[in-house]
Order: sequence, then structure tokens, then C-alpha cells
Amino acid sequence: MPDLKSDIMGRVSRLPLKPSNAAALMPLHEAFSNAIHTVRDKFADQAVKLGRINIHVLREHDDVIGFRIEDNGIGFNDENFKSFLTPDSCLKISLGGKGVGRLSWLKIFGSAHIESIYQSAGDGVTMQSRSFDFVLSSNDQIRNVVSGPVDEKKSGTTVTLSRFIDVYKTRCPTRSETIIHRLIAHFLPTFASGACPPAYLHDNDEITDLRDYFNSKINKQKEERIVVKLEDDEINLIIHHMKCDKSIRPRGGKYNWMYLCADERSVTEQCVDDQLGLKSLDDEFIYVGCAAGDYLNQHVNQERDGFTFPSNEETEIRRGVANSIREFLSDYVADMRRKMVINTQSIIQENPQFIYLNDQLDTFIASLPLSSASNTEEVYSLMCLNRYRRQRTFKRIEKEIKNAPGHDEAIRVKVDEYMRYVDNERTGALAEYVAKRKAILDFLDTLTGYNDAESHKHYLEDAVHSLICPMKVDSSQLELISHNLWILDDRLAFFNFFASDKEAKQYLNTESRERPDLTFLYDSCLAWREGEQRGDKIVIVEFKQPGREVYKDEDPVRQALRYVNLMKSSRTFKDRTGRVVSNISELTSFDCYIIADLTEGLRKHLIGLPLQSTPDGEGMFGYTDNPRSYVEIIPFAKLLRDAKARNAAFFQALGLDG
Repeated sequence: MPDLKSDIMGRVSRLPLKPSNAAALMPLHEAFSNAIHTVRDKFADQAVKLGRINIHVLREHDDVIGFRIEDNGIGFNDENFKSFLTPDSCLKISLGGKGVGRLSWLKIFGSAHIESIYQSAGDGVTMQSRSFDFVLSSNDQIRNVVSGPVDEKKSGTTVTLSRFIDVYKTRCPTRSETIIHRLIAHFLPTFASGACPPAYLHDNDEITDLRDYFNSKINKQKEERIVVKLEDDEINLIIHHMKCDKSIRPRGGKYNWMYLCADERSVTEQCVDDQLGLKSLDDEFIYVGCAAGDYLNQHVNQERDGFTFPSNEETEIRRGVANSIREFLSDYVADMRRKMVINTQSIIQENPQFIYLNDQLDTFIASLPLSSASNTEEVYSLMCLNRYRRQRTFKRIEKEIKNAPGHDEAIRVKVDEYMRYVDNERTGALAEYVAKRKAILDFLDTLTGYNDAESHKHYLEDAVHSLICPMKVDSSQLELISHNLWILDDRLAFFNFFASDKEAKQYLNTESRERPDLTFLYDSCLAWREGEQRGDKIVIVEFKQPGREVYKDEDPVRQALRYVNLMKSSRTFKDRTGRVVSNISELTSFDCYIIADLTEGLRKHLIGLPLQSTPDGEGMFGYTDNPRSYVEIIPFAKLLRDAKARNAAFFQALGLDG
């Protein structure tokens, strides 16, 4: 039966290698990886001493046109050559090989030339040479094969990659240092664990020892011995901590790395950014660490890509290693903790339902992942989870108290604990409400200024009206939380009936279509009980645009008094269903509040009215006889300051920063 054939042209064309710096250097990375493997195949554990890899940068003028990679490894013996000729070979699966590395040579360069010397399999003494070209073609991809015995005593391989395909040539870094950075970053586990054979980059007349270069990028290092307690044993590990220049970090957005090693090789790698809550250190460095020890050597698997100990032991090992890392980076971790405290306190300030956490802040902060230092959303989510669990706990305690057969000492302790919880919840709910009031006042502060600073135009009065109370509604359509009447006066919340910007005929016995801004009807036993007053009270509120100077037709005081006369003449309040709410009698009193800035334009209209300055000198008040009414003018600055002062008293009592 015929063998399956591989479509090399199709395989190469489908390789997802868009022109980029990373793609242009991929063939070099693959060749360097192969060189490391073949050196280890020859020298085993002595590879870091006896191996050697030379990388030559090939240039034409200043442009990089390719690379030549030389090694003194085992060479292209028959087994390796057979593997090379087999697409998707399994020979290097244990080393992480995917079988596509050499295809990148054809994708980026179109061809490669290989020369190798290896030991003959026949007598184990004779040295053989093999050279060939590897080209991108629909057939005969291996060309110009030359092989035979040689007098050379040492094995090794040279791979020459030259003549970039144009779209990749322009993406290849031209600076030698950039190439070195990318190479070390790609093989960071190998360099960090000390498992890289001697390797040198040759560029013109400059030779760079890659291992020395990596070591020169270490800003600080420390070796620490730790003891990790396992279920049935204690093991010793040696942690090599390194604070390195971030120029050599792996690409892909990750910064800090820990490698578990065995027999001087990196076995597993783990990004520890989230564990540490850190990215770059001082914006210049990254952390690289390697853990080694006899226990790791004894439990590495045959493929050297994992360990044979159970997952719970690996968890304990990684936990011990993480603690060691935090100790090495204690200054940075402490700084992150400080940021977490500030971030958490800020969230509590904005969301006082979590105010109970102030009494257990250290414990809560300790439970947070370090990565949440600046992640407000994550901390808020964890606060919600903490509060939910706390509520569940006290629901259970409440049930235990109710079902207890007697009131013994244990139950008394639970009752005390539960009552503290209830007090905390009440305080949190009140604090949340007070914080919302503060946010509304901050917004009101904005509305009293210019809407358009260039033209010096203020916000319209409707903007302020709508913030304090929705317009064109009455009390049957709103709940207590649907308005902010407390800004004017906390007592306004105890209305019996009110209407906001509705035609008078909709709630008075009149055909008038006038629309007072706010009209309130009060049962005197609920609010505004003054002396021996027995009648109801009606409160009228009128808003005027902040900063208004011109009142062409009528000043706001006379406008409000006209509304008083309108209501006296109608004599009946009714809700939107037509039901009579109250009758206006001789005992009904009227309070008129004008929310307006005392500009020069308004003051001219007030001349002759029975008004005097308020004790603080900012507003005006007085009593009129026809009709009988109390009138007060409240400028926006005074309205805002007084409301803030009342709210600040709550903040102070709750221990919040108002």
C-alpha cells in the first residue's frame, strides 16, 4: 500500500506567521533550541560545561540577512536525519517539540543549509559527515545530499539560514542587543535555571557570551534555603531569587516567573504576577526565580516536563516557594499592601454598607489577592462576597437563638454577637444613605454653577428642580426614595400630599392652569407643629435659575403669594383620583420658600416687602399680611451649605470623612 504523503507547500503556507519581529526570529529560536537538545544528547548532565553553541549574525551592509548556528552536539546521525525527513516526527515530543520548527525555516527563509558530523552507528568510532539543502518545494525538499566518512574527531552541526523572504526581512531587528534580548527572553527558563550550555552571539567583530549577558542583567540576587512541610515529610529546597532588567522578559505581557528545576534543567514554569500582585518592579525590573533540590531531582518524570509527586504536594511546594518570593520582594509587597489598604478604605468611603469592615480591616486585607491592590472592581466584589457570607452566618445564628430550648450562657453570647451584627447593619445602611446624599449634594453644587462657562450661562431652574424632585408628578406617584426633598428641609419628607409642577386644576378646586413648582399639604401633627397650631400647613416652593438677574413680569415672592391666594380661593385639595385630601380653613398656614440667588436684579424687586436678612446674612425672611404667609428666600449657596452641614453631622457621627 502506498504511504501517506505530506503537502509541505500547503503546511508551510498555512503556518500562522504574520510578518513581525517575533516571526522573523522564530527560525533562529528553533535552530537554537535544536542546538541545545543535540548538545544535551551528547553531553547529558555535563552539557553546561562541555557544550558550545555559536550564533553568527549574517549581514549585508547593515542589514541582517540570516543566521548561522553552530553546535558541538551529537550531530545529524541516522536517527536524527530520519526524524528530520518525517513531518510531525515524535522524536522530540518529550522535549516539547511540535514537529513544525524546521517548517518555519522555509516560511521565513525559503531554504536552509545543514552540515553535520556525527559518530557512525556501525562501529561507534568512525566519524561521518552529512550535508544537504532543505528547500521549499512541492517535491524533493532535501537536495544536494553529500555524506561519507571524515577524519574529523568532534561531532557537531551547522545550520545556515540566509536570504530572508522580503516581508520578514524588514521585520528582523537589526541591533545586536535587540536580537540578544529576544533570544534570552524566549529561553528565559533555560538561562535562569543555569541549564544553558555555553552560547555566544557573533556579530561582525563583536562576540557576546549570552550567559554572561544574562547575568549582567541581574540587578539583585539571593540564594535561600527553605523547608517545605509535606504531609509525611519535610523537604529542603534552594531558591535562587533574581531581580532582572525587564528588557529580557518574555513577550506576551507577563513579567515575573518562577521555575521548578531538576538536574539543572527547568522542568515547569509559572508566571507569578497574580500571586505577587506585581508587574514590573520600579518600572525597570522583573523577578525571575528558580527552585531546586534533591526532592525535585528524584521526582522529575522521564520526559522532564513535569513531576511525579501528587498535586497536593506540588501545591505545598509552590506555596512555600511563593512565601520565599514575597520575603525576597518584601519591600514591593509591603507597598502593594499599603495601596490595598488605601483602595479598600476608599471603597468603604464610597460604599458605607461595608463600614463594618473598618473593625476587621487587617484580616480582610490579608484575605485579598495581592493582584487586587489597584483593582477596585475586584475588591468591591470580594467585599460583597464577604458581606453575603456574613449575612448567611448571622442568619444561622438567628435561627439557633430562636430554636434554643433555654437561655443559657452560650445563647447569651450568641445574642450579644447577633445584636452587634444588627447594629453594624443598621449603621451600614444609614451610612450608605448618607453617602448617597453627599453624592447628590456634590451634583447640586455643579448645577448651581455655569452650564456653559464661555457664555456664562447657568443651568436652568428645571435642572435643580428635577434633582430635588421629579416634575409633573404628585405624591401618589412617588415613594420616599424617589425624591430629594431633604435638600430643602428634612421635614418635607413627612407630607400628606404634594404636587410637583402640575397644573393647579389637577389638585385644587379651580380651573387655573398655573403650575407652582412644589406644593405640599401637611397634617400639623406630622411636621411643622408649632405652638398650639391646630390647622394644616401648606408649603409652596419656587425655584429660579441660579444667578438670575432679570425678572420682567413678576418677582418670585409675589408669584408665590399669588399661589397662596389661588389655594385659599379653591379651598379644597384633591388627589389625582378626585378624592378630597383636605379642606383649606382659616387655621391653615402658608410657608413660601423661594430658592433663588439674591442678585441685584432680584433685590430691586424686593424693595418695600416686609423682609429682613436671616441671622447668617445670606437669605431673607418675613411675614406678609395679605395674604398671611411666611416667606423665606434661600440663595443656592446657603441651600447647599446648610444641606451639607446637616449631612456632615451624620458623617461625623458615623466616623466617615464627609
